[in-house]
Amino acid sequence: MITGLDHVQIAMPEGEEEKARSFYAGILGLREVEKPPSLAVRGGCWFEGPGTVVHLGVQKDFRPATKAHAAFTVADLEGLQRALQEAGFEVIPDRAVPGVERFYSSDPFGNRLEFIRDGQGFLQRMRAAE
Repeated sequence: MITGLDHVQIAMPEGEEEKARSFYAGILGLREVEKPPSLAVRGGCWFEGPGTVVHLGVQKDFRPATKAHAAFTVADLEGLQRALQEAGFEVIPDRAVPGVERFYSSDPFGNRLEFIRDGQGFLQRMRAAE
């Protein structure tokens, strides 16, 4: 039986690790962690933050995920929105779920990402209902 989600893997193009670091560490504030040597030879990067583990893996025939996405909870949603916009990333607000403040953006590779105000995500709402 499933007890949780260990990590999410997001595909990226070969040789673009610096772009990944600039975005996931520089803008999103995640900390890069060293990959095991047996996996480091494949390229990509791993990042961690509070309750968050993101693996970026190289995909030879890379195509961005424009529907499938990771959803991150964010303490300062407006601050992240400003940081993304200042860095040239499009921000798409979405109020489709009542009571949930969120927006979509993309990483430097075109992968869709969702950002939700902390405490309003689906997991937090499920836990509150228990």
